[in-house]
Amino acid sequence: MEVADAYALISHAIDTGHAAHGYLVCGDLRGQCDALTERLLRKLFPNELAQVESRCHPDIAWLEPEGKSRTIHVKSMRERIVEPMSATAFSGGWKVGVVVGADRMETEAANSFLKTLEEPPPKTLFLLLTDQPDAMLPTIVSRSQRIDLPLSEGVLEGDAFDAIEEVFSSRGVSGIFEKAQAGKRLAEVLAEVKDESEPEDVALARKAFYKTIMKFVRGWMVKGELPRQQAFKNVAAVEDAFRQSERYLSDDAVLVNLTDRLVWPA
Repeated sequence: MEVADAYALISHAIDTGHAAHGYLVCGDLRGQCDALTERLLRKLFPNELAQVESRCHPDIAWLEPEGKSRTIHVKSMRERIVEPMSATAFSGGWKVGVVVGADRMETEAANSFLKTLEEPPPKTLFLLLTDQPDAMLPTIVSRSQRIDLPLSEGVLEGDAFDAIEEVFSSRGVSGIFEKAQAGKRLAEVLAEVKDESEPEDVALARKAFYKTIMKFVRGWMVKGELPRQQAFKNVAAVEDAFRQSERYLSDDAVLVNLTDRLVWPA
């Protein structure tokens, strides 16, 4: 479903009084999901656009993953979503709770949110944005209306993808030597990808490389091969590695450090 179609669907539901309390919006967080959210907020708060754009509107609650583990903790969920959304609307109209990266909710945070989703105050709308819907708590998914937007993964293809898949299909990687070898192999793959790219496309190639790694690391979580909390830490480690790579640190050093930080499935 395109953003325009999703907007028309939800907008019509709002106008006719049939809006769902929660919409699970699946797509690129900083692309399609963001665009749909902006359009819906503009519709609901047409006279306060400056506050909407600056994310300081009193009737819009925002929550994103935080900390080194890039997770959504129960304390933040209660303080930034549950409590604000239970209060009377400042403008007397709608209240909207936006959870970015909703799949990053810890179990306790998800359960806390679920209670609000099941018995929300009137004229309350939750937008749960995720690019990994399979990692969501099933009970939240079942109580939300799912909206699937185009998801442009931007991962590598062909031999490079297969080489990374071979590294991450390994199990029981725990020793210093094994982890270092995995990191060096990934560095070799990245070097080949960069060599095959035009100079102006190297940054894009690096981003696709790390998105491919993220695909496999997230896969461990979705498949239940690692405890959820540990999986979140692995995801954070990949995000840290990508940021380090953008500072043009040695690919070998960054990737060996990454594979050393990762906990691999047994």
